[in-house]
Amino acid sequence: MPLVIVVTHFINFICILLLIRSGLHILADHPLLYWTDHTRRDNYWLKFGKKKMPEDKLWTAHDEAEHIGHWALPGGAHHEFGMARNWHFAAAALWVVTGAVYWGYMFATGAWQRLIPTSWSIFPQAWHDFIGYATLHIPPLTAFHPYDALQQLTYTGVAFVLPPLMILTALAMSPAFTNRFPRYTLLFGGRRQAARSLHFIGMLLFSAFLIIHVVLVSLVYFSRNVRLITFGTVHVRLGAALTVFCSALLFVLIFNIVITYFTLNHRVGVRKLLASMLNPLLHTVFGWMVPRKTYKRSDISPFFRVNGYPPETETFKRLAADDFKDWRLHIGGMVGHELNLTLDELRAMPRQEQITKHICIQGWSAIGEWGGVQMREIMARCQPDKRAKYVVFHAYDVDGNGKPFYEALRTSDMHDRLSILAYEMNWKPLNLEHGAPLRLRCERKLGYKMVKYIRSIEFVDSFEHIGEGRGGYREDNVMFDWEASI
Repeated sequence: MPLVIVVTHFINFICILLLIRSGLHILADHPLLYWTDHTRRDNYWLKFGKKKMPEDKLWTAHDEAEHIGHWALPGGAHHEFGMARNWHFAAAALWVVTGAVYWGYMFATGAWQRLIPTSWSIFPQAWHDFIGYATLHIPPLTAFHPYDALQQLTYTGVAFVLPPLMILTALAMSPAFTNRFPRYTLLFGGRRQAARSLHFIGMLLFSAFLIIHVVLVSLVYFSRNVRLITFGTVHVRLGAALTVFCSALLFVLIFNIVITYFTLNHRVGVRKLLASMLNPLLHTVFGWMVPRKTYKRSDISPFFRVNGYPPETETFKRLAADDFKDWRLHIGGMVGHELNLTLDELRAMPRQEQITKHICIQGWSAIGEWGGVQMREIMARCQPDKRAKYVVFHAYDVDGNGKPFYEALRTSDMHDRLSILAYEMNWKPLNLEHGAPLRLRCERKLGYKMVKYIRSIEFVDSFEHIGEGRGGYREDNVMFDWEASI
């Protein structure tokens, strides 16, 4: 076995562990799986946890999140969810690169022929091998050349079937990708949630493979296997192979303990490190994708989750009590003309109507109609300076520590036809739970970037002076990624 195979296998093992651990934490933030994009509390096919949402008072998607142990990465509650995503994407990037190296080697050298079956006879042979293992009859050493039929089929699935499935389903969960290429989701019946469920099933298959693989390697011709795993040949001392094998396992264990510790205790530094690698990558892959997808009236979801409670400030309560008659939207910063707009003035502008799919970072989705004014109409009136690379949406929300809610996006994102300030939902005035009097819709992004309860809009050349300087309230406090494209 060539050294490149040994090294890529080891890196792949680390990546898969990180993906599983972080993926479980991501799942815990919305521990329900569906086959339909109209996600409700009663139409899931699989649910984890025992939480029940109250029927007599308002609840939000954050209330559904479950606490998870630190065997997940990093483990904990919703406030660690962003770090789980950062690790998941970092591990995924390394996993894809490692897989590309492995695939490149296999197909460039013809080594794929020893792994991918070329005859239908392998299926009855694999069944015979399975019966043998199930009845504790170990095949003779001569049956491995270098694998028996069951191993060959299994490794083919794990190396050449499951990885494409995981990548394809991951892309189907990207609002940027699926809104740019709407036909793509037809691979999964046109349903993002079907892709999410298949992604979970793929994780289960990887997990089952790891467990069974380790057990069989340990029980069936271990001395031969450990030599091949560590040095790629059987012509090496067993003691040397065991030393390398145990050292590698110890490294993996310590590495996982260390990154969990630092993630929990040095969140800002770890996020900064991961974001410095991920943000350029995510922007390169998804940043150019302009959303196109809209839906029909018949596609609208009967239930649309609320995410976040209405602001509790006295100013906001006073405005809401008077049906926002005194509300004004201030637009300033690096602009040629500052604006102060009433709701009536916004409604008098050219109206944009769109039916789009809302994709929440937690995993749920829903389709709704939004009516409002395009951001490019606003920009035509306020004339942002060419140096204003970002637009910051300030909300009336203030958390228990007095930190205001805001989100920053690229000014270039606001030129999209589907980037609007919405004052209407499903042909009715925007209600309080979903962001009245005004909320952002930017369909290339995940839901948390679409600020509700908008107070003001500010065009800036940098957002480092706002909040903690990471581009949004969620980024500052829950360590979400700034790109929000997958």
